[in-house]
Amino acid sequence: MEDKKKDEPYLEFIAEAEEILEVISKNLLTMEESQDRLSPHPDIINAIFRGVHTLKGIAGMMGFNNITELSHTLENMLDAMRMGKLTLTSVVIKLLFESTDMLRKLIENVSRDGNDNIDASRLLSDIVSILKKKPEAAAAHKLEELDLDANVLKVLTEYENHRLEENLRLGANIFEITAGFSLETFDKDLNQINSMVSGFGEVITTLPSSGASPDIGIEFKLIIGTKEDLNYVTSILSGANVKIREIKYQRKNEKIKSGGEHEEAQAAESPSSVKSLSMTVRVNINRLDRLLNIVGELVLNKAVITHISKNLRAIEGFSEWAIELEKAARTLDKKLNELQEGLMEVRMVPLNNLFDRLTRMARKLSRESGKIIDIRIFGEETELDRLMIEEIADPLMHIVRNSVDHGIETQEDRIKLGKNEIGTIKLSATQKGGHVVIEVEDDGSGINIKRVKDIAVEKGLIALNSSLTEKEAIDLLFTPGFSTSKVVTEVSGRGVGLDVVRKNLIKLNGTIDIETKEKAGTRFIITLPLTLMILKALIVQVADDIFALPINSVSESLMITKSDIQTVERREVIQLRERTLPILRLEDAFDMKSKDVNPDSMYVVVVGSGNRKIGFVVDALLGQQEIVIKSLGKILSGIQGVAGATELGNRKTVLVLDVAALIEESVQEYKEEVKG
Repeated sequence: MEDKKKDEPYLEFIAEAEEILEVISKNLLTMEESQDRLSPHPDIINAIFRGVHTLKGIAGMMGFNNITELSHTLENMLDAMRMGKLTLTSVVIKLLFESTDMLRKLIENVSRDGNDNIDASRLLSDIVSILKKKPEAAAAHKLEELDLDANVLKVLTEYENHRLEENLRLGANIFEITAGFSLETFDKDLNQINSMVSGFGEVITTLPSSGASPDIGIEFKLIIGTKEDLNYVTSILSGANVKIREIKYQRKNEKIKSGGEHEEAQAAESPSSVKSLSMTVRVNINRLDRLLNIVGELVLNKAVITHISKNLRAIEGFSEWAIELEKAARTLDKKLNELQEGLMEVRMVPLNNLFDRLTRMARKLSRESGKIIDIRIFGEETELDRLMIEEIADPLMHIVRNSVDHGIETQEDRIKLGKNEIGTIKLSATQKGGHVVIEVEDDGSGINIKRVKDIAVEKGLIALNSSLTEKEAIDLLFTPGFSTSKVVTEVSGRGVGLDVVRKNLIKLNGTIDIETKEKAGTRFIITLPLTLMILKALIVQVADDIFALPINSVSESLMITKSDIQTVERREVIQLRERTLPILRLEDAFDMKSKDVNPDSMYVVVVGSGNRKIGFVVDALLGQQEIVIKSLGKILSGIQGVAGATELGNRKTVLVLDVAALIEESVQEYKEEVKG
């Protein structure tokens, strides 16, 4: 089975199945949120039906029988809903969500073990039981009462008949839209009309017409149902080659027998060309990683060529070879930048799938806890490196769990506090320069700062009479094993969570900050770089050593004198635009001796991590350069304050500093000094 897991068809199945489930889950959430629960929009049901049907097909081809069987049974239930034989009740909604969760477990098992050997018999039995119930009563209107061409009624499929009857039952107005198009653009124009109608109604059927004049090309008839009147429909769909007729309810002389006198027309695709219309290609992420690694090596070699070019120019001046090499170096730099940007764009994916997963989890937890929670999503179109998205999934899951379990109060408590009984959790994402900021905000109880301090005293983390600021108290939440929960539940209370979240984010060169107000809510702010592979860095010198600082962490650099440095509470600080900025001498952090023991002037590089800022004192600024971060390996990976290593143009290896870790270490040392 291990060999099978490496096969391309196997990997393709996993990828496609995951995509299908994401679409199904998103449509289920839309269905659940629908105000008209008894009659959801048919497009939603059809989209779920198509997804399940596709999943059944690809699972059957791969021989995964349990996935195939569950998909087939779920398909039958969805078909019954499509045909109006099954009403969307809370029981049906619950079965749909449970079925989707089970399909996800089966696919995860396939990805992990290579098989779908999970028992789903109980779920299958529940679906079959639902389907055995008697169907709903038939529609009150008969289709032969419509002032509609008999030939049109004859070619309607069973499903189209049902949708027409359903629209009549709901009191919708029925219109016949006749539209003519040119042969060159008819597909595009027809799709446009369908899209416009979907905004205010439903396209029940689309049929070709034989009545088109030679100057038109091709003509279609659309039967639509809508709550809007004729004037509204005319104002939206008016055009030179568009005719609109309202279909009245009146019994015609000629009746058309319903039922078995006409066969159901099968909706089939009849492509006019064998060319594929798809403009996308699915590529294994490992292949993109290899390409990006190659680009990273090219970036290093570009730095070498640039270094050689500068040296040759310094030696030979404007000689022919020096000029040509410089031109080649510039061209290489430009093309490599384009290649790098192109590859990064390929790796960038929107956050909507991740946000959808978090939304499903939050809704499930809210149902289990008995809380009513409204999940709101903003900025889901924001893009992030695919690898980064996978890595932040677990940290965000922990934070959302905390919001549901600790943050949002029960309905009774919210009413007592004068709040809306429905709690709110907001998931938002925005891009700011080379960073993406993700926020998780709730309007719950907020963090009880006093309780945090009391627990910290109980655990011996701080002294009884310690005077902590609100920011310092909140930082205690990231201490390993720290928990404010009084009861251990399935969701939280074990003391495992925020410390792991911060550690995982630090590995990604990310940060997390918390803003809270008691009885008003809490906001978690996560800041992440767009990518980890290739980045710009500021090269600095400290004593005889050279370091690289990721440029996305650098705010500014300035020169100061000895007199600018002050000591406040045993910590060196400087005044920066009427703000006190703590400084850290990198020579002290790494136990190095500077050439000039007591310099009159020095450089300060202002860096930030989340809401924290600090100034790194260095001896010299050597300029900016693109770098590729390489791991130090398992043995050296635990060095505090070092993110990895890179090569410069002179083939010298330098360390890349971990800004977030250095700031954190500096803060902890200061706390220990104050405590002592």
